[in-house]
Amino acid sequence: MEFKKVAKKLEGIPYTQKEMGKVLYNHIIKQKPQNCLELGFAHGVASCYISAALHENGFGKLTCVDLETSQKLSPTLEDLLKDAGLSEFVKIQREKNSYTWFLKKEIEENSANYQCIPKYDFVFIDGPKNWTIDGFAFFLVDKLLKEKGFILFDDYRWRYRDYSKDILDGITARSMSEDQIDQPNIELVFNLLVMQHPDYSKFIIDEDWAWAQKISSENKQVQMIATKSFRYRMLKKLKTLKRS
Repeated sequence: MEFKKVAKKLEGIPYTQKEMGKVLYNHIIKQKPQNCLELGFAHGVASCYISAALHENGFGKLTCVDLETSQKLSPTLEDLLKDAGLSEFVKIQREKNSYTWFLKKEIEENSANYQCIPKYDFVFIDGPKNWTIDGFAFFLVDKLLKEKGFILFDDYRWRYRDYSKDILDGITARSMSEDQIDQPNIELVFNLLVMQHPDYSKFIIDEDWAWAQKISSENKQVQMIATKSFRYRMLKKLKTLKRS
């Protein structure tokens, strides 16, 4: 399905903006993955951009995982897929409390002789934005991500401090320390876990998204790319700190 057609169907539905949907769509068109995984999908707007690109490629499958409570959202992912005619490209899985349990089951199903056979070419993590869940999810995903596959994190700079509700995806802000509430948890996951992992490189920070590619350590060449807008914000932040 052409991008403009799927984008028109998704107008006004949260949470993935059209511009970022275009980035997702183009990535799938260019890389041509066989198996994609999305952890956290809410209404499923990003899911539709990914599946539309799979449709355009003529092959591929997207597995979407979220909590059972996502069924209460309107419209649902099922609604959007049906309206766009993309249901055949997507498998939906809903879990009770976390997608880490889904990842456990995936590792079990793809393991033999105590070795996990990688399954996915692209993984998009867009869940509770929490150090404990998403930090653990990264290491589980790593077992399932193929060589040269890409991992993408949303909400790189998101903080619990800026969120108006007390509970998000089963995570209660009151149960966190003040410094965890103040710090962007996904930034910590990406900077301290992904970027320090020996098998990941080609790091890209684009607005609120953070990308990395899985490259075996013997072939690794560390590359860090920050978009112009991101560099501008970082420089502005450093100047503020120097004056304080």
